[in-house]
Amino acid sequence: MPKKRQALVEFEDILGACNAVNYAADNQIYIAGHAAFVNYSTSQKISRPGDSDDSRGVNNVLLFTILNPIYSITTDVLYTICNPCGPVQRIVIFRKNGVQAMGESARKRPRSRRFLSGRTFDSVQSAQRAKASLNGADIYSGCCTLKIEYAKPTRLNVFKNDQDTWDYTNPNLSGQGN
Repeated sequence: MPKKRQALVEFEDILGACNAVNYAADNQIYIAGHAAFVNYSTSQKISRPGDSDDSRGVNNVLLFTILNPIYSITTDVLYTICNPCGPVQRIVIFRKNGVQAMGESARKRPRSRRFLSGRTFDSVQSAQRAKASLNGADIYSGCCTLKIEYAKPTRLNVFKNDQDTWDYTNPNLSGQGN
């Protein structure tokens, strides 16, 4: 809300918000040399366009959009950053109009330059952990920034294991395709 010269701050709980408003009532707060006024908002939570998980159902397949992909992104790179959040089942990388990837988990069968990738995790909980811990993070310092959302597909089809697609549940898939 920069044109209105306003900002929203979301606290972990209502007590934090109360403490901020009470502190500001007794102490003048300055931001960039200008007096700031603190008050409660009618909104309980800050939501941004595209952040809503309601538009895509929560599932074990995530859509990764990699912004500013200066360095090469492969299934190995994505597996390395995602596996600590939970077992990765499949990865599919799309290189049309940038880079995106999708990934899938086992239970329930992803403008600057971009990279798209899909990733399947072993469970919805693993996918939720990955989204919570990796969304907005850089794969490499200052670049390859991850934008993560739940994917529409509930299952990924992989026909070969190579740098753009990998099925970790079927390591015997030939690199030549089947």
